[in-house]
Amino acid sequence: MIRIQHNSPVPIYEQLISQIEELINTGRLKERDSLPSIRRLASQVDVAINTVARAYQELERRGLVISNGRKGTHVQASSPGAIQFTSDFKAVILKLYQQGLDEKQIKRTFAQSMKQIFS
Repeated sequence: MIRIQHNSPVPIYEQLISQIEELINTGRLKERDSLPSIRRLASQVDVAINTVARAYQELERRGLVISNGRKGTHVQASSPGAIQFTSDFKAVILKLYQQGLDEKQIKRTFAQSMKQIFS
C-alpha cells in the first residue's frame, strides 16, 4: 500500500518512486505485475495526475517498469540473459565455497579478477 505524507519535505513524486521501488525490490510487486493506472493511483493517494505520471516516467527511465499505453504500466521483466548470468554467477560462488574458500577469500578473488579485467 502506498502512503503519501503530504506535509513531508520530500516531494510527492519522489515518495511515490521510493515506495514503488521498495515494493518491487521486496518482491511485493513482481515481474509483469500491473501498477494502478495513473488516474486510479492519483485518486487513491489524493495527488495530481501529473505527479503520478512523473513518478511512472522516472520508474520507466530507471528500467523498473514499462508503460504500454492503454494496456497500463507493468513491472519490467528481467531479461533472460540477466537471469542466466545471475544463476551462473551464484553457481561459481557456491563452487568456490564448496572448495573451502570463505567469504573474504571469495571477495578477494572477485576483486582481483575485476582489477585484471578493468585495469
